[in-house]
Amino acid sequence: MVQKRAEKSEIGILRNPTTVKLLAKEIVAASDAYIAKQLGEREYRELIIYYATYHGKKLFSTNGSINPTVKNRIGSKRCGLVEVMLQGFQISII
Repeated sequence: MVQKRAEKSEIGILRNPTTVKLLAKEIVAASDAYIAKQLGEREYRELIIYYATYHGKKLFSTNGSINPTVKNRIGSKRCGLVEVMLQGFQISII
């Protein structure tokens, strides 16, 4: 059976969320789409890396771990998935 992959815009994932809570909501939507196989691994990883690169102040806390608000809102299993996708990513100091 051939399954159609949906683009990020079809799923409705916002690439530039304005708040930490909205970022968490978008990560939940992307993670659920990835788990449901509506979003490919490459697209999901690119989205998480995009969030880490351009919205790092919202995604990460001061010690470099995932922001506690994001961690609380997305849940432990999705948080583990995000951490797997961030392996090899280095946070810039700037």
